[in-house]
Amino acid sequence: MEFPALAQAEVVTNPKAITVNATKGDSITRTITLRTNEKINTLKIVTSDLLSADNSTVLPARAIKFTSPTTQITPQELISLPIQFDLPNSSSGEFTGEIVLSYEAGEKTIPVIVRLKDPWPLPLAVLMLGVIIGMAVSAYSSQGKLSDEVTVNLENLHTQITADKVEARSFWSRADIYLNIAKQARDAKQIVEAQAAVNNAKEVWHKWLKQRPDWQILFRYYDKLRERLNREDLKEDTLALYIQVIDRDLEQALQNAPVFSTANELQQVLDKISQQINTYIQLKTQLEKLKNLIAGLEDINQRYDWEDKASELTQRLHMIMPAQEAEIQNLQSEINTGIEKVKALEIQILDVEKGIDGGSEVGMVIQAPSVSEKEPYKVPFYTKTGKAITSLWRTANGRLKLFYLSSYLVSFTVLAGSGFNHLYWTKPTFGGNGWGDYFALLALGFGAEATRNVVTQVARKADESSS
Repeated sequence: MEFPALAQAEVVTNPKAITVNATKGDSITRTITLRTNEKINTLKIVTSDLLSADNSTVLPARAIKFTSPTTQITPQELISLPIQFDLPNSSSGEFTGEIVLSYEAGEKTIPVIVRLKDPWPLPLAVLMLGVIIGMAVSAYSSQGKLSDEVTVNLENLHTQITADKVEARSFWSRADIYLNIAKQARDAKQIVEAQAAVNNAKEVWHKWLKQRPDWQILFRYYDKLRERLNREDLKEDTLALYIQVIDRDLEQALQNAPVFSTANELQQVLDKISQQINTYIQLKTQLEKLKNLIAGLEDINQRYDWEDKASELTQRLHMIMPAQEAEIQNLQSEINTGIEKVKALEIQILDVEKGIDGGSEVGMVIQAPSVSEKEPYKVPFYTKTGKAITSLWRTANGRLKLFYLSSYLVSFTVLAGSGFNHLYWTKPTFGGNGWGDYFALLALGFGAEATRNVVTQVARKADESSS
């Protein structure tokens, strides 16, 4: 557009520079005013491409459109010149260039800065994606990860104890019970209970491995005691309370082996049972000796009297308990006294005594094994309205829900919101760095959720430590 112009004319513009902050796809109009000190008939408006800082990206000149000024500009007349920026397919970033007003007496340059950023839906979606990823990681960390750890520990521990099932005996039984409890708790999504059961199984198995040679010695000791109880002379007394108690205590000692702190504790229990077996056998042997002596009495009346006495002593032997030490001593004393009294009678028992005294008493003499007290060594292993809020606050479950809800609100509004404002709203060239800007939003969303999760866990641990 050309108009005749007066010489020495000077154009004054306001503003002196144009800055546009827009979003891709926007159409922005800026207006500048022109004033001259002389009449201008010829005025040219020239635009060039706007370039990024590194000249790698261009905002083409065709994106800037002008409305022609009046055909004649008189001196000191204020003219408005609308400038339209059409930015439909432009790239994000900061672009700089200039608009040149050319007239006969000279030219006027107007600097132009255009800052473009991507529309907000995609950045917001990326931010939410980061939050979702963070929530997924938090959920897996709090539930899925523990569940997987429990599963792995279950499988590893089950494989290990199965290989030593026969030797470990009650240790295997106790560990297997804990593993079954852990499986049921895991399947019921009770991860804390499942982990506790796995830890109990590990503790039992550690105890077995730490003193395995000593436990094996004591298990053989148990076998000898069990074998002695199963011999014919004691097997026929299974109805005797004394034998029943010993049988029960012996089995309990085996089953409670995993409960003992060390193998020495089990040895002490087995030693006591061994002594009780010996005591019973000694009483039984002496009672049999008394019965044999009574059988040799020639006087029928005396024999009947002593047979009644022997029956009474036998009944007391069957009813006595291993813990009744005083009663046992009295019984033993009465049996020995009876033997001496029968011997003192005028009976023909020489051959009988020879047969009885010549043989050894069938006792239970089992040497207790030596179990060393070893220093244990380490075994490597593997949460609508005000009324609704008030009603929630009245119950423990409701308060928990409010707590978790508020943590999410803080995460989304404070952390994610402030970050989105900083990275997107206050950055006029968002998207100019390509995926770098989006990855920053993704990391922000992830970090907001991670922060929320950490704060929640800290609060939970504080409650647990104070309870």
